[in-house]
Amino acid sequence: MINEIQVKSILNRHKKRDSWFLDDYSVNPYGGCSFNCAYCYIKGSKYGENVARALSVKTNAPELLDKQLSRRARKGEYGIIALASATEPYLPVEEKTGMTRRLLEIILEYRFPVHVGTKSRLVLRDLDVLKEIDERAILPDDLKPKLKHVA
Repeated sequence: MINEIQVKSILNRHKKRDSWFLDDYSVNPYGGCSFNCAYCYIKGSKYGENVARALSVKTNAPELLDKQLSRRARKGEYGIIALASATEPYLPVEEKTGMTRRLLEIILEYRFPVHVGTKSRLVLRDLDVLKEIDERAILPDDLKPKLKHVA
């Protein structure tokens, strides 16, 4: 069963930039994950007890993300967003809800860079938006040398 929930916030600012993925923020459009991967690190955390059984869609995520990114962009607080760092962004329910795609479109609107980790082929549906984010995103100055495109 998939629950629809309303959340108070969707954009989580990290206290310290992740040294591996270099993300400053995370956004999780879904709670739980039906993939139930053996290697999932969430299952070993305090959030992992019901990860495969309790799936939820954060129905107000697009409105919240728009509001929160608007504020960050006005302040020039750009940073990489890890999209779905605690769940799979392309769960089977994504085909019906389109939540991840809507969030990517908002991320593009405010020109934030994004990191998406997935094992689903559904990501191919959103390549157009991801390519545009790659071209238009504003990187923090300290990350530009680390993430420069090399042909």
